[in-house]
Amino acid sequence: MSVPRRRLVALLLAVALALVPNVVGVALAGPAAAATTVAAPLPNKTYVLSSYYGPRCMPVKGASTSHAGQDMGAASGTDVRAVAAGTVTRAGAIAGFGQWVVIDHTVDGVKFASVYGHVIDGDSRVRVGQKVSKGQHIADVGSSGTSTAPHLHLEIWKGRYGSGGTVTDPLPFLKARGIDLTTLSSRNYARTVPSSCTYYTTTKVNFRTGPSTAYAVIATLGTNTRLTAKPGDGSGSWRKVTANGRTGWMHKDYVSPSETPIGTRYVRISSLNFRAGPSTSSAIIGSLSKNTSVALLGTVSDGWVKVRAAGKTGYVYATYLSTSTSITGSPYRFVAVDNLNFRAGPSTSTAVLARLAENTTVRLVEAPGSGSWVKVTAGGKTGYLYRNYLRRSPEYAYVTLDQMPMRSGPSTRYSPVITLPYAKAVRPIGTASNGWIRAEASGKAGYLYTKYLSSSRP
Repeated sequence: MSVPRRRLVALLLAVALALVPNVVGVALAGPAAAATTVAAPLPNKTYVLSSYYGPRCMPVKGASTSHAGQDMGAASGTDVRAVAAGTVTRAGAIAGFGQWVVIDHTVDGVKFASVYGHVIDGDSRVRVGQKVSKGQHIADVGSSGTSTAPHLHLEIWKGRYGSGGTVTDPLPFLKARGIDLTTLSSRNYARTVPSSCTYYTTTKVNFRTGPSTAYAVIATLGTNTRLTAKPGDGSGSWRKVTANGRTGWMHKDYVSPSETPIGTRYVRISSLNFRAGPSTSSAIIGSLSKNTSVALLGTVSDGWVKVRAAGKTGYVYATYLSTSTSITGSPYRFVAVDNLNFRAGPSTSTAVLARLAENTTVRLVEAPGSGSWVKVTAGGKTGYLYRNYLRRSPEYAYVTLDQMPMRSGPSTRYSPVITLPYAKAVRPIGTASNGWIRAEASGKAGYLYTKYLSSSRP
């Protein structure tokens, strides 16, 4: 080969080698370019994948039994981002989701819509008709509507949402476009579908032969009747369930995964066994102390009643329950303000029985619960007072015995600290116990016998 020809071959080889990196770079850029067509709806590692697309058991009363999207549990207020550039078609309040945003997209010639449900305020960051970019902050994670905790419900629809579109699983749809939500999450719950669901009726309800009130009633079921169903069995707002061996339909608003309390009772003994079943042979799952409140989940049967207490469900013997708590300590309270309305019922809309002066002594009828009103007797009448206007001891009490000794301890065995004259005002410290109360008078502190004290000046 001549020298000129060798030089020509070398030159062509050099040119070819110079082009190789650029060709390789173009080949490698393909997947990266595809990945940029969509974005994750939440920041990386800020969410967990929880309820997946497909059939499921209802997580709360009124929820769907076929999940049309992907739930992503995240802290309230976490940025929600548009998965692609598009146009907002819906934003604001909506039944079920509470608040939502819907966006139409066209990516690489493919038309689809994305839905973002349970957000805090659907129209606070975007408006209908607004153009948004891929990854734009469009809303904030919330727990509006039918929701158990803050999360984003993400749906993907092929075509337009609500216009002949078809809902599809968001995970494979986004993964095919370069975003794998399973690897960008902080944790993923197992993707499993149970073979059966257990529900309970929320009230007395008609059980029908079909998914409409036009169908015949099979039976009328009482509150907390146990139901079973297959995940996904439903039609619109109706659920196909089985009760007492028969299969029929019930509206979703009367179906719940948990039992509904039908009343409240209180333990009236010092320690009550809380059992797994309605028998003394059933395992003890806990011990309930006196005055513990329990939620009734059924009626008494053979002396036993099903209840919920301390986060558990079990059975207690009904004899040891009371409709009110037992009073511990002194049953007396004192009016803390002047001219306090003494009412016939626990509400400001009920009649006023009397108006009580400050320091008036009242006696508790039952132990104060968690509510705002207390049932008491005063002046021979029984009624209710607002609990914030009562105190355990009077602001001042008055001696009703001349030369009454104030003692160094709560007993006549203790020596007198000072002797008080008739009608002397004293300031109680603490509450009465065994007939004695600690008080201050004339710059000294000691114990006085409550029999010889009055909340009003003699």
